[in-house]
Amino acid sequence: MTKKQFKHDFLRGLGSAIIELQSGNHPEKYSDTVLYGCLHNTTYDMQIEGDRGWYLYYAAQLVGDYRTVESAVIKKFCQIKDDHWLFVQLTSILYRFASDGSEAARDALYCQYEKLLKELSLRKRKRNGTYPRCDMFDWLCVWLTSLDGWSAYKRIVRDVSEILLPQDNERFFSEWFYANSKMKFGEKRVDGYLRKQAGRSEIIRVYYEKAKAWDKSMYSGDRPIPTLEQVLAGANGQEFRSRGLAMRFAKNASPEELGELLQAALDESDEQIKNVLLWPFRKLDSFEFPEKFLMQLLESENEKLRDTAYVIIGQNPSHKSRELALSLIKSGEDVENGLFLLAKNMRPEDEALFFEAVITFPVHSDDWAWHSVFKAAQNGIKVMRGKPKTDILEYIFRHQLCSLCREGIVRVMHKKKMLTEEILHECLFDSNSDIRVFAERIIKSKRAYI
Repeated sequence: MTKKQFKHDFLRGLGSAIIELQSGNHPEKYSDTVLYGCLHNTTYDMQIEGDRGWYLYYAAQLVGDYRTVESAVIKKFCQIKDDHWLFVQLTSILYRFASDGSEAARDALYCQYEKLLKELSLRKRKRNGTYPRCDMFDWLCVWLTSLDGWSAYKRIVRDVSEILLPQDNERFFSEWFYANSKMKFGEKRVDGYLRKQAGRSEIIRVYYEKAKAWDKSMYSGDRPIPTLEQVLAGANGQEFRSRGLAMRFAKNASPEELGELLQAALDESDEQIKNVLLWPFRKLDSFEFPEKFLMQLLESENEKLRDTAYVIIGQNPSHKSRELALSLIKSGEDVENGLFLLAKNMRPEDEALFFEAVITFPVHSDDWAWHSVFKAAQNGIKVMRGKPKTDILEYIFRHQLCSLCREGIVRVMHKKKMLTEEILHECLFDSNSDIRVFAERIIKSKRAYI
């Protein structure tokens, strides 16, 4: 493997990079790339993929001089300001160094804990904004309770209740830290401890009551279903919230109510509001949508509205939508939406065209086009009859930036009997823990039949 190939695979979190380091073929030549990966967040979306702490720590062990990596990570960790997700990655790596007995890593974690504790005690979080340092403190506490267990939890509860809660009991002790602690130590143990401490401290009592409110909201079911009037009144508000309101209405709406929502969309002249009102129909494959209206939407200059129309069309595969897909791809007019529609109407004879179109998309972290194209290809091959004749699945597997989507590709490869022994072995060392678990399960099931 060349340095360029290694960098390509390593920064994507592929197991092939780890296997290359394991081979003993002068792994130290890749030390710069491993160090770069440790000190920079190259995960496409850590919020949905999880951090790469295990993967990066393991790679650091294999390149030889892992103490150099540890020192660099500690230095970066102590200097970091507001880069929340990089902080999570560095904390995860140091947690593993500390778990393996490194006092330097342990000291760095607790030093940062004391530093953030003091800093947060002097500053209040903005009520109408975010405070990255506060979120970073949450994550650090989560990792410290993983490192030192119940004793760390009790220390954190004591420190935060004495230092932070008195000046801002609405924020400190986040719901995330509370939920994670219950998962680690058991709900009964956490509840019993907090209830006991609440009897001794007014501040802990306030927090305990807030925790119980979190528990109650978790089991209280869905939010109230909005009326059509509420949906229409809120359609010109914040886009994400407005779409959510429309989705909640449509989820339990009768066919007559959906017809009224559609009519409101037909009558709406503002294209942004029209898109909000049409948003729920993206998921309603049983609803008979006026084809003439959809074709009109495809002529809109509003890109979001056009995309919504394509998704609605794709809900119901048809000869007409298939012809439209082929026309969009072959003409180059709108290859991305063309592939989306073709995936909904996939036939074995379409695979070569699909593959040819997919490989033309450059894969960059700041461009979403490849993401939707790869997803369309995955869905198309999944529903297509028979085994793929091209290398489209392996191509997506090796070029995918999102490890969560890579997991989906691995599962499709397994279903289509395209998961080779080589790729399965690579999956054992993937940065995505769910891929590693899946590979272990497949290998274990194979051994059971030997």
